[in-house]
Amino acid sequence: MKLLKFIFVVVILLACIFCLISFLKPIPYSNSCGEDNLYRYRMGIYQIDTNIIKEKKLKKLGGLLSFAGIQDIGCPNEKDRQRDKMLAQAIDSTNRSLKWRLLKDDLWINKNGDIGLKEMIPVGNEGITFVDSYLTRMGFNTEEPLHAIIDTSTFQKLNSAFYKDKKHIYRYYAMAYGGSFSTFEEADQATFVALGDCYAKDKRHIYENRQGILDHVDYKTFKVKSTMSGCFAKDKDGYLSWGDRITEEDLNDEYVKQAISELDK
Repeated sequence: MKLLKFIFVVVILLACIFCLISFLKPIPYSNSCGEDNLYRYRMGIYQIDTNIIKEKKLKKLGGLLSFAGIQDIGCPNEKDRQRDKMLAQAIDSTNRSLKWRLLKDDLWINKNGDIGLKEMIPVGNEGITFVDSYLTRMGFNTEEPLHAIIDTSTFQKLNSAFYKDKKHIYRYYAMAYGGSFSTFEEADQATFVALGDCYAKDKRHIYENRQGILDHVDYKTFKVKSTMSGCFAKDKDGYLSWGDRITEEDLNDEYVKQAISELDK
């Protein structure tokens, strides 16, 4: 009897020590899904991630029963994927109810007469589920409505970033979770033409779809290859990827080498 009491006391003591340690330091925890960054911590199960500035982000996935091993926390990532899937389905359902139809050149119109520039955006943190989204206002969908600015009868797509109508040049700036659409006031509307899929020029400047005016390139010798994939160009001073000069270190990349070979033909 005394032995059983002794064993009981030892077990309780060890459990208390384990719980105390868990408050001071996360203890690695494994689940059936083999997910990373799971820990017994503060009498629960937490997913702990550290960002680039060493800040820790804690997400509680289970309580005391999970901490004690009595209750499984399931698969958090799978739960997130299911949540993202449901959100994507809800957005798709809303889009269908609005009856969006193609007007012309990436420009769509819904049953309410709203005009929208169609884009694809990811849903959730993992970015593996995509949905259709429509920019119906200028800027990051927060300013004037597109139908108040765009002349739809003359609207046309020039490349992946630039559009025009009889009044304006427009730039679409893509970002991970939704881009922006705005008038491109820097450009001369009368002489503006696209150069491949990423660049453009007018009588004064060369433009790139992210940086805008490229003031570090030679206007007269600037060249792109319309048959190439990717955003590459050259001038008398060297080669560019997007708006940046290609360095000697970049030349180790086979994709860059192939692009330069195409530009030199």
